[in-house]
Amino acid sequence: MSFSKADADFVRQLALRSISSNRAPGMHFPGYFSRLRCRRYQTDGVEFTLEPGPHCADAEGNVHLAAQLFLVDMALAAANRVHLDPNSRTATLMLRVEFTGEPARGTLLASGRGSGFSPRTALPESVCTGRVTADGREVMRTSGTWVAPPAPPGVTPRGLPWEGGEDGATYPLLHKSELDAVEKAALKRIEKAMRTAQNRDLLTPLCDPVVKRTVYGASGKLAVGLHIGNRVGHVQGGFLINAALASAAAAVPAHPLVTGASAWYISPGQGKAIHVRSTILQRGRNIAVVRTELFNADRKRVLEVVSNHAVAARPLA
Repeated sequence: MSFSKADADFVRQLALRSISSNRAPGMHFPGYFSRLRCRRYQTDGVEFTLEPGPHCADAEGNVHLAAQLFLVDMALAAANRVHLDPNSRTATLMLRVEFTGEPARGTLLASGRGSGFSPRTALPESVCTGRVTADGREVMRTSGTWVAPPAPPGVTPRGLPWEGGEDGATYPLLHKSELDAVEKAALKRIEKAMRTAQNRDLLTPLCDPVVKRTVYGASGKLAVGLHIGNRVGHVQGGFLINAALASAAAAVPAHPLVTGASAWYISPGQGKAIHVRSTILQRGRNIAVVRTELFNADRKRVLEVVSNHAVAARPLA
């Protein structure tokens, strides 16, 4: 099922608008392309919304897991960032997600609340909890730990729009002739994804790794680019765990329901590609457990994920 002309034009215009907005410091391309909106930003809690559309949902209106996990990572990060100077850098240390089985259809609302950064550790850590609902139905329960490390050399963090930073949506819309090589590559990726998407599911070819099954599980590779990058040039944390779960699911196709996952962020995801390797730890009649590792091209470990997978219950007679 191909994209209608109206939907394809919407995605193209949104992509160009997001590239133009990305020229502003603070928010990154994925934030603008997902149409992320902040509804509440206070020390006692934050709320962010994501509206489904052809840029993030399939023909039935199911929001892709990559968009869900991006939303989770951004909302929980914000629940911690609210305790910091807006121009600080934050990084995910650990993320836990539990899926209720409710479909991610309709407006997604992610809420979270952080503990504030503890002085107990040399690099202060902040713990937060949250959840995601879709039109009021609980889709996911979430928790995680964040740190505020120094920025990489030559990078000066800037506050996000809801923190008082610049809103790139006010920047003029660029013409294609004004784009640099990285920006043009992002547009080409999106055009290719629209041509290859099945069931109008843009984010599977755009954000999922190319995976194949192996004797021990599955392996694959995730192409890196502006479309999944954060402001300091690393792969945004939500897209990393999405890549891990896509590979893990391919390793245990007889257990199609992902019920939960714990992820440990070890080093930044960077370079031209991220390599993914899933190993089946246990595969029973009803439950499977998979360990997934992500590596940079130089084999430096980026992420470790352990995920639970299940067989769906038989319908009652």
